[in-house]
Formats: sequence, structure tokens, C-alpha cells
Amino acid sequence: MHQPLSVSQRAGAPHLFGLRVALLFCAPLMVNGIGLPYFPVFLDYLGMSDAEIGIILAMPHLLRMIGTPLGSWAADRASDRVHVLVWSSVVSLITALALCFSQSFWAVLIIYGLQGIAYAPYVPVAEAILVTGVRRWGFDYGVIRLWGSAAFILTNLIGGWLFAIAGGGMVAPAMAAFFVLTIVTALTAPRLGRAGFRASAAGDVAPAAGPSPFLKPFFILAIGGAALSQGSHAMLFTFASIYWAKQGYSGEAISLFWAAGVVAEILMFWLSARFLSRISLWGLILFGCGVAVLRWIIFPMELGFWGHLGLQCAHAFTFATAHIGIQRFLIAHVDESREASGQGYYTTMIALFMALGTWVSGYLYNAFGVHGFYAMSIAAGLGFVMVLWARLIQPQSAGAGGATVDPS
Repeated sequence: MHQPLSVSQRAGAPHLFGLRVALLFCAPLMVNGIGLPYFPVFLDYLGMSDAEIGIILAMPHLLRMIGTPLGSWAADRASDRVHVLVWSSVVSLITALALCFSQSFWAVLIIYGLQGIAYAPYVPVAEAILVTGVRRWGFDYGVIRLWGSAAFILTNLIGGWLFAIAGGGMVAPAMAAFFVLTIVTALTAPRLGRAGFRASAAGDVAPAAGPSPFLKPFFILAIGGAALSQGSHAMLFTFASIYWAKQGYSGEAISLFWAAGVVAEILMFWLSARFLSRISLWGLILFGCGVAVLRWIIFPMELGFWGHLGLQCAHAFTFATAHIGIQRFLIAHVDESREASGQGYYTTMIALFMALGTWVSGYLYNAFGVHGFYAMSIAAGLGFVMVLWARLIQPQSAGAGGATVDPS
């Protein structure tokens, strides 16, 4: 049976755990609410070419392959994972301030790359803290996680308003302002102690850790396939705002497009415990990958305002359902003492495919325009095949923590 994501028991949890972790997700996703849709516009504002935009946006994804595993590894071995969050947020703020005074290609490339390394472990470590709450005290993953998505929408709408007033030049200062909030929420995050240690009458005792799953073929295929499907969003994040703007849509309309996807994502998180608990983790991941294939096939079509708005709602499936499935997968196969490392493993895989996708998308968009999205559909299809293969070869054995893994 799958471990439920929604149970009522909260005894023993830190004070206001749910609220503090929800705020922990709000701050970085407020940064993303500006950065994801508008940083490409900022680069366009600086006069970068399509190829240069692709290279700059690919660099932090590539460097996150260094920052994420190192930061996640350090978090699992630190006296408290929160220390890594504080370090990450402070250095990220410094780089964001430096971007406010950078205009050349090489300066932006280097500084944005450094930000990619520093910022990389923040969300995976926050995910590890949340999943620890799911494991120990039965918190509802989706209900807590959705507040980060809600913050993304709010900031996205603020970004559209700022873009209408100040243009692309507002991006770097706005990101710096929201990085200040990541420091504040990191300082107020719940302290759980060293990863895998739980208080007992005899003192703090670490649960026995089994063999690492990270090199097992089914684990690599499942995480890699899901990450490849997530990486297929690279062209959307890189060129969708530019494409919509050149199609004549206003900053407010572009913000609505991005917000529609996140509203759908929030609803999926909200309903996940009630409606998705009956669906296997494999079903959730495969469904998300399959919808991604269709999404990128449809995107280049003449859709109009309402068509693009509706298609953006598919993000509830291409991201949210797949993400929930992966969280269940990690709960089933990674013990608590490796929680941050497991989250970092998945995030590093996403960074790899997002870096490749972002780099390639610059050339694809330059050569084929919006029809380059067909290549993203092929990538998502390959991810679907990898996850299906993992499903077929997974061992019929107990998961981490002794829970029996449902092979369905």
C-alpha cells in the first residue's frame, strides 16, 4: 500500500510546522514568479540574441548539477538542514544585487551561473523538510505545498504590473527583493535536527539506513524519465513569454497565461489527498509524462487567447501529478536519513535535462520558431518510455522504512 499523504495525526510536530513550511515554499517561488516568466524578457531588454538567451538560461541549470547534490548532501549531514537554507538564500541575494548592475553577456552569464549554484539546494531541502513532516506526523503534502504555488501566482501578477510600468529592467531588482524573503523564511523554518534522528526516551537515535537506491536501474530510469519530462518544459520557460509578447499579448495577458497553469496546479495539490490517493505513483508519473507529450504538440497551433489560457491549465498534470507521484516514489524508496539527497537527486536530474533543453531551445527557436516545441514533445515521450520501463523492472520488495511498495 502507498503511504497516505493526508492523515490527521500531528502529535509531536514542531509548533506551527505546517505554516512555517508553507512560508518556506512561498519565498523561493516568489523569486521564481518573477524569474521564470520574466528573466528571458530581462535578457531581451539587455539586447541579448536568442542564442545568447538560451546559453545564459541554460548555465544555471547546468551548474545546479553541482550545487544541488553538494547542498543536499551537506543538508543530510548538517546539525540541521536549515543551515543550508540560510547559506543558500544569503549568497543568492548577493548575486541578485550584482545582476542589477550587470549588462554584458559575460557578466550576466557568470553572475547568473553563480546564483544557480547557490540557489540550487533551497527548494530540494525545503521539500525534504516537508516530506519529513509527511513521514513523521502525517501532514498533507499537497495542502502545504500549494501555498508556494499560490505565492508564485501572486508574484507573477505583480510582475505583469511591474513589467507594464517599468519594462524588462524591473526583473533583477524584483528578484533581489524576494530573495530577502527567502532569508527571513529560512531563519524561521522549523528545526528538526540532524537528518534521520528522532527524539526518544533513550536520546536521539538514527534509524538504520539500508543500501542506497540511487544506482539501481529502476530508480535511475524512474527519476530520469520524470526529470526528462520536466525538462521538456525548458522551451516554455525560455521563450513562451517572448513568443506571446511578439504575438501582441500584453504583459497582463502573459501573466494570466502563467497564472492559469499555476492555479490549475494549486487545485491539483489541494485535491491530491482526496482524489489522487487511489492512483498508483506510477500512474501519476506516467499520466504527467503523457500529457506533456500532447501539450507540446498542441502549443504551436493557432490557439488564440482562450486556447493558450486553457492549454496552460495542463500544467496541473505535466507538473503537479507527476511531482506528487515522484514524492510518493521517494517516500517509498529513500529512507529519511537520505531525504535531502533523494530530493537533490531528482532536482539534479531535472537541472541536467533543463540545461540541455534550454541550450537546445535557443537554437531550435531561432531556426523553427514556435514549431521547435515538437522537439520538447519527443523528449517528454522518451521520459514516458523510461518511466514505463522502470515500472516493469522494479523489484517486488519493501520500501524505505519497511513499508511495502505497491508495484502498481
